This record gives sequence, structure tokens and C-alpha cells, in this order.
Amino acid sequence: MSLILSIETATQVCSVALHQAGKPVAHTIFFANRSHAECLMVLIDNLLRTAGLKQKALAAVALSKGPGSYTGLRIGASVAKGLCYGLGIPLIGIPTLVAMVEGMRAMVDASTLLCPTIDARRNAVYTLVAHASGQVERATHVALLDQETYLQSVPNHPMLFFGDGALKCKYWMRARDHVRFVEAGLPSALHIGDLAFPMFQQAAWEKIEHYEPYYLSQFAPTETKNQDHTQPMYKSDFPKQFGFMKNNP
Repeated sequence: MSLILSIETATQVCSVALHQAGKPVAHTIFFANRSHAECLMVLIDNLLRTAGLKQKALAAVALSKGPGSYTGLRIGASVAKGLCYGLGIPLIGIPTLVAMVEGMRAMVDASTLLCPTIDARRNAVYTLVAHASGQVERATHVALLDQETYLQSVPNHPMLFFGDGALKCKYWMRARDHVRFVEAGLPSALHIGDLAFPMFQQAAWEKIEHYEPYYLSQFAPTETKNQDHTQPMYKSDFPKQFGFMKNNP
């Protein structure tokens, strides 16, 4: 029996899902900031009870591995590792931004580049760039947003920025007609579970005793005297690093 429990705690939204042989069985989501520690096990227990299942029926736990909230990722990892140790089942780690792309692929045409975003504070976001097929063009990284650099470097190509950092990106890129921004498409355990079954079949599991979430780097802002705190405070080299921009001077 290949019943997989999926956990997503990378943002303020906490969600859990059950998949049987890659097909969704049940899913629940809880919107409440900084409450993951209190609600996660309750959500899991309620989900299993609603589905008429016991923890011992689980074949694996899939986890959103980051980047995202340090506290949220740490809580999710602690719960997932505890379940895996207690039940003697494998842990499957799914990159958070890749799962966000999975959830948005069906919403766009084949020519659109997908840029999932998670707020990384100040004027930074965690992001990657992927094709609508799901193929990753630019791997997960921190984008430090700067209006001049960013606007000069964005390619003339349909792009969709989505997630809880999308409006922050829109602040810098509002003049670009070919770029769209939506706050929808937050990380979801449902899409973690969608990606977990093939990895389960391939035994592409984490080493539980050594597993750590993918926190990525945190950037401290630099401050100058009399600085305007209503404006973002980072300089960015993110656009220069876009793999798909190499033919776009």
C-alpha cells in the first residue's frame, strides 16, 4: 500500500495531504501565522481520522523541504522525522518552489515562464524559473530586487510571478506588460504529494538522521544614515544570473 502523507509548512499557510498511489485522497489547509507548532499534528490526526485511516497505514511522509520560513520548515521537519522514525517509513523531500510550479503549470500556456516566489523579507524573494512543462531553467536562489538592474534584465518573454512574494516583485516590474503577477499559487501539501509518488517508487528518499530543511541563505540589510525605510534596501545581481537571459543583452 503506497499511502503517502505530505506536509507543507514553508510559509504562514500550513497544509497536509494524503495520496494513494499518486492520487489525492484528502487534503486540508490552515491559514494562521506562526501557529504551525500548535496545529500541524492536529491537522494530521484529523485528516487521517476523516479518511478512516491510522498512522500505521502510511508508507512514507513527503515534506516541503524549502526554502521558506525558518521556523515553519524546522517544525515541519521535526514532525515528519518523528513520524518516519516512529513508523519505520521513509522520508521524501520535495523542493518547495518546484511544487509551486507543479500547482501552476495547468494555469498557463506553454510559452509562459513560471517564477514562483516566497517572501524572504525586505526586498528579497526565494524564487526559481521554470517552463510550463515543469523543466527548471534557473534553480532555486535568492532574488535581491533592484528596480534599475531588474527592469533592464528581464527578457521580453511572457512570465508569471506568483506566490506571496509576487507583489513585491510587481513593485519593481510594474512597467513590463508581458509580466503578470498573482498572489495565488502558495505552497500546498497537495502538490508536494503529487510529486512524491514517483520518488517513492524510485526509493529516492532522504537520510532521516541527516536531513535538514533547505533554508537557503538569509541576507542582512545594509543601512545608511537618513535612509528612506519605505523603500527596499537591497542591491541585486539576480537578473544577471538568469540562465535564459544569456542571449538577451
